[in-house]
Amino acid sequence: MSIGENIRRLREREGLSQTAFAGRLGVTKETVGRWESGRTFPRRTHLDKMIADFAVCADDIMSEERGLGTAPSAQPADNWPGPETRNDGTGAAEGAGDAILPVYKTDRSGNGTTLRHTGYACAPSDVAARHVASIFVRMDYREMTRLYPVGSLLLVDQRARPYNGCTVVALVDNATIVVRRYTAGNNTVVLSSWSYDAPSPDLILDKRRVRIIGVVVFFQASHDTEAL
Repeated sequence: MSIGENIRRLREREGLSQTAFAGRLGVTKETVGRWESGRTFPRRTHLDKMIADFAVCADDIMSEERGLGTAPSAQPADNWPGPETRNDGTGAAEGAGDAILPVYKTDRSGNGTTLRHTGYACAPSDVAARHVASIFVRMDYREMTRLYPVGSLLLVDQRARPYNGCTVVALVDNATIVVRRYTAGNNTVVLSSWSYDAPSPDLILDKRRVRIIGVVVFFQASHDTEAL
């Protein structure tokens, strides 16, 4: 992924147009367009402002291997066939009009974890329409069982901005994927579990060590999901 793609992904994650993004950084829309197309690169002052304003690290913008552009993104549902239509005898077709989104699960990779694409699943069309940059992440751990059953699919909006008390999928130290409750202070982020089991210790981290992949906005149990 290019540096320009990292910048574009950051802008889209924040839900900003090129004009609005440019205004936050004190540059023109055309400058942002040149960054995203790879024709020019941001000056150090602009890079520093991105890091400060959007709580990212330099690698998120400048790294082609670990930048924001390498994070998984949803595929447009129109590119994939719809779910099979079933009829339960009432005349109502189940699954018709549902959106098809990619499903990821956490896998061990070296000394950490990563998200691996495993297939596709159906999401309610009205929910998917409100969260157009979403993916499913399978909840395979027990740190959040008070909210999500193990094995359920979490709908993760990659453009939603995290807020205190929400659930996020986060990348810690560019190495480990976690699903936790999110609380942010001035310079720190607390990622805490909410489990019926013995809770895992809170992760109290400098903001620069955490990349928010997305905010959980919906979930569905695995037996309610038609995998494709």
